[in-house]
Amino acid sequence: MIDPAPLIRVVNADRATLGLLQEWLGAAGYRVVDADTTQEAARLTIVDVPFTRHGGLELLRRVAAEDPGVPILALSPTFFSNVSCGGGCARALGVAGVLPKPLARDALLAAVDGLLRPAA
Repeated sequence: MIDPAPLIRVVNADRATLGLLQEWLGAAGYRVVDADTTQEAARLTIVDVPFTRHGGLELLRRVAAEDPGVPILALSPTFFSNVSCGGGCARALGVAGVLPKPLARDALLAAVDGLLRPAA
């Protein structure tokens, strides 16, 4: 039996961002769904955080509590473009990784692959 594509749940994303994530990550072999449409266990949760200082931390904490142990990748236009995915910003927010918006396809794929695929 072939393993299904790893499921990625997306929280708080607008339709355009969700569509982009589905297109880019789907082409890389992932299944991407809006968190509101599934109860299926995910391997990764992507959270779109418009403002980290205005409710964003509470959102990240709530999502982490709903799926303990599932890594979270936070996206936000408030992150600087030179922020390291798994660096200090991610640790301060209590997530596995962060990416600035607007998203760059290569950076997104590298971040997701790094969080989900074991190092060779």
